[in-house]
Amino acid sequence: MIQKEIEKKIRSMDKRKLLFLFGEHLSGKTRAAIGFLKSRYEDEYSKYYIDVGLYLQQKILEGSISKYRIYPEEFSEDAQDFIEELINEKFVNNPNSVYVLDHLEFLLSEKSTDWIKVLARVTLKKHTVIVIVPNEYRNMMPVKAYDYIEIV
Repeated sequence: MIQKEIEKKIRSMDKRKLLFLFGEHLSGKTRAAIGFLKSRYEDEYSKYYIDVGLYLQQKILEGSISKYRIYPEEFSEDAQDFIEELINEKFVNNPNSVYVLDHLEFLLSEKSTDWIKVLARVTLKKHTVIVIVPNEYRNMMPVKAYDYIEIV
C-alpha cells in the first residue's frame, strides 16, 4: 500500500526530507497523499495539504495580473517569493510536520525550479514535504538528490 511506502520513505530520510510522488494524471497520487495525512493527523489533515496552484492563483489575482501578460518572465521571480510566503504562512507554527504540496503545474509549466531551493531550506531544518508531480514534469525534478515514489 502506498501509505506504508510513504511512511517507510519518511522514516528513512536523514537530512533531506523532501519526497516526490510521481505518476500520471488520475493515478491516485493525491488520494494516496491525503490518505497518508489522514492516517497521521486524522481530522486535522487538511492543515497539512496545500493546493499550491490555488494559492498562486489567488496571489496573482491580488496583484496586477496584467504585469505577467506584458512581462511573463517576472512570474518566475515572483513565484519564488510566493512560495516563501506560503511556507512562512503554513509551516511556521507546526515544527516537525509533514506537508503535501499539490497542483504545482503552474510553476512546473514555467520551468521554474527555484521553489525547490526554498523547500530544501525548510526540509533541512524541521519539516518534511511531499510534492506531487505529474510524470510529464518528472525530468525537471532532482530525483538523484531526493527520494521519490512512483504511483502506478
